Amino acid sequence: MTLPPPSLPHRGLQRRLLGWFVAGALPVVLVAGGFAYHLEDRRSDSETRRTLQDLVSAVERTVQIGAYSNDTVLLGEVAGGLVHHPRLQRVLVQAADGQVLVDLSRPVAAAGAAAAPPLQISHLLASPFDAREVIGRIELTADPQARQRAAREGALRLAAALMAQTLLVAVLLYAVVARLVSGPIVRIAEALRGMSPGTAARLPVPAGHQRDELGQLVGGANALLQASEQALVRERALRAEIEAMEAQYRQIFDSSSAGIFVLTPEGRLVNSNPTALRVVGWPAHGEPPLREADFLQAVFAQPQQMRAMIDRAMAEGRTLAADLELQPRDQAPRWVHCLVSPQRAAGAAQDLASPTLVEAVMYDVTERIRGEHAARRQAELDPLTGLLNRAGFLRFVEPLLARAPASLPLALLYIDLDGFKRVNDELGHAAGDQVLLACALRMKHLVRRGSDSVARLGGDEFVVVADGLAPDDPALARLSAQLLHSLCEPVSMPEGRQARLGASIGIAVSPHHGLALETLLAAADAAMYEVKRTGKNSFAMAGRQ
Repeated sequence: MTLPPPSLPHRGLQRRLLGWFVAGALPVVLVAGGFAYHLEDRRSDSETRRTLQDLVSAVERTVQIGAYSNDTVLLGEVAGGLVHHPRLQRVLVQAADGQVLVDLSRPVAAAGAAAAPPLQISHLLASPFDAREVIGRIELTADPQARQRAAREGALRLAAALMAQTLLVAVLLYAVVARLVSGPIVRIAEALRGMSPGTAARLPVPAGHQRDELGQLVGGANALLQASEQALVRERALRAEIEAMEAQYRQIFDSSSAGIFVLTPEGRLVNSNPTALRVVGWPAHGEPPLREADFLQAVFAQPQQMRAMIDRAMAEGRTLAADLELQPRDQAPRWVHCLVSPQRAAGAAQDLASPTLVEAVMYDVTERIRGEHAARRQAELDPLTGLLNRAGFLRFVEPLLARAPASLPLALLYIDLDGFKRVNDELGHAAGDQVLLACALRMKHLVRRGSDSVARLGGDEFVVVADGLAPDDPALARLSAQLLHSLCEPVSMPEGRQARLGASIGIAVSPHHGLALETLLAAADAAMYEVKRTGKNSFAMAGRQ
């Protein structure tokens, strides 16, 4: 395969060279023209001054006589003859007392803005009989336009000669350079352009250039052509080997039991194997829509977790792993164990700021997570009432207390059933369990779903967690009254019997009564015991800490 034809003519180098020679000659001509004009202007001034001096010398004797005799007619004739001279504009003759004897001017065209200042000479007139006596003066003013015209004509002649000389030198230099440098370079370029990559042909050395830089250039180019030919042969062999390895790796990639996918740092899908699509519950033909969409948003139930893991892996330059929940596609929650590794460009392995792609591997761990959740629920629930036990209560409340801002209120209602021991003693432990279950159901029905919770701490002690209720919130007082009223209602027992209970409720609110859970429980417990001490069957707010 040959190289594409050049966008410029083959002789573009020589044309540009000629253009550069001409462009370089023009400033020289302009500078030389300006310098020539300056010289001609000075020469014209000197010549005009000599001409005026010669005119004064020619008419000095006659003007002396006319001025001495005050003969204005004679002076006018002399001045009239002088003003007809092409370089003279004005003749002025004055007496010794300043009286103007003759003042003749030749009209000229109006001067332009750049007209030269007038050139004048003034000569004192002596008496024709006594050279020591001054009887007046004569003043001649040159025509500035004639002086400029003479300078311009002389400068143009000189500039034309300089331009011709400079252009001649430029053409000669171009011819020499084209013969010795640019012509051979153009021929070498044309020969090189006609060669195919990896060809065995070599460039010929231009005649007469075997020992100079052009010969070295051709020798270096031939060495590169030989190296290119050898590299192309090696590249073809390597390409065949790489294609075979790629086929093997592609087979491993596609048949892997693990889901493998490649993302951009922004979370866009670049590539994935069929297992990855199967794990996330997406059919194989759905991969293109996944590439067009936000992969993390479309696949993970909480995409911010995956984004945070990617950002951390890129920042720390290491592999991170986590269990992540997938978007529910069959109404059943599913989880994967995901490993994320940043991949960097070649040569940038030590530069943590330049990751280009993110590789991720995922395994379906739904069954394991479900088992862990079931075990955790079993460990955190009271087996009798189904309410949170103490461990579940701690796990529920501690994140609420640790959230920001800490100023959000969180109310704890510490409840102790009054008369429960009597029910156990009189009706038996089975009846006591039935009473506890009934009370638990009543409390669960009264709290708000999604934000509040009920826990059994042990025996007949319960805690209601009410999120977002301040001490002076009417809803907190209303909830306390409803709990108290519901727990004081009789509990129906078998054989038509009834168990009657009461309740004492102590209330503590974070952050008003403390920020630590132990502090809040102690405050609520103290308020509850104060209710018991003062008559039971009531509720009270803890004192401010």
